Amino acid sequence: MNFKNLNLINPIIRAVTEAGFSKPTPFQALAIPHILSGKDIVGFAPDNSGKTAAYIMPVLQLMKKNAPDHGDIRTLILASTKHGALATEQDLNTYSKYLPLSLLSVFSGVMQTGQLSALKKRVDVLIATPERLQELAGQGRLDLSKIEILVLDDAQTFITAGLLKNVKEIMKTLPVKKQTLVFASEMPAQLNLFVEMFLINPIRVTENSEEKVSLQA
Repeated sequence: MNFKNLNLINPIIRAVTEAGFSKPTPFQALAIPHILSGKDIVGFAPDNSGKTAAYIMPVLQLMKKNAPDHGDIRTLILASTKHGALATEQDLNTYSKYLPLSLLSVFSGVMQTGQLSALKKRVDVLIATPERLQELAGQGRLDLSKIEILVLDDAQTFITAGLLKNVKEIMKTLPVKKQTLVFASEMPAQLNLFVEMFLINPIRVTENSEEKVSLQA
């Protein structure tokens, strides 16, 4: 198995190869085709299994494939901490180096000025912590009505940080029709309930298997 077998485009394969990766991890090999096909995903695997790249590569490809001339935020990636947002932004920059896409991260703990200035420009992918996102949305500084893809990165950390309520409130402001990707290293009961509430016919992907999630009626 190599990245080309997963139908990834050459600009992404080139960037991934230059980053030192010659083939996908087992988790990536299972998850990427489902994401490219537009499915909601629950990705459950330990750290160092390639979870972050497993969604970044196909999300970038979907953004490139359907890249209209727009001024809307198209993909929203939620991270529970500033550190997580910055790490995700770094990976996005690495894999998108040969793509004409714009990225921005916003998080608490820094002045809003620079973030507000950047939001006035085109943003294909926004990485945000829930609290700062709600703050900016409450001020009317950003519009989330055209989101096409939502990603919850390290989703179990929203529970440990007491942010799951914030995430649920954000979900209510997003379009009903969108692709939702939830990635976690643990699946506590609260997270399973979240999946049942907000995802549509999701596929559960682990390092070794893939299956449709059986949701309660």
